[in-house]
Amino acid sequence: MEKRTEIAEYLLKRHKEQIEKEEIRSLSRLRQLISPYPEYISSLKVKLLSSLAPYRKEEKLLDAVKSILSHASGIEVVNLPVQYSLSFEEMETLKASSSIAKALLVTSLLRAIGSETAATVIGKEYVLVQFSWLGEKYAINIEKDSLLSGKEAEGFIKNSKPTYIFNDLFFEFGK
Repeated sequence: MEKRTEIAEYLLKRHKEQIEKEEIRSLSRLRQLISPYPEYISSLKVKLLSSLAPYRKEEKLLDAVKSILSHASGIEVVNLPVQYSLSFEEMETLKASSSIAKALLVTSLLRAIGSETAATVIGKEYVLVQFSWLGEKYAINIEKDSLLSGKEAEGFIKNSKPTYIFNDLFFEFGK
């Protein structure tokens, strides 16, 4: 490891408490970040759906999800020794984020394309995004940028040991 990186990590660990005090967001604040309406999310949605025009949710929702997933794969999940948060714009600029911030972005985009059931799931094992479409359950593995469906999705969600499941419309405690 480069000395510069080693020193940066040492300083992060030393000031962890102070940094996290400023960076950690409450669950209610995280829920407020999920929204299909901000200008940034709307413009990103237009860009991502341009190849699917005219976009009709009933016909092209899963294609739109794949487009969102392709875009999200350009954002690397970076785990640091401290908890941190970035705005969606900062994530795009840095092409990196925490797993929670990336899940919030994906959930916001899913909500913007018309998925009322899209939700961020914060689990003990994983952070993921879940949604339902035409009676089937789907899960997005944020770390691997992969889309799971059916029993595979249900198993992944269960194995994440959900603690919180939420979007801008609802909040649930995991099982």
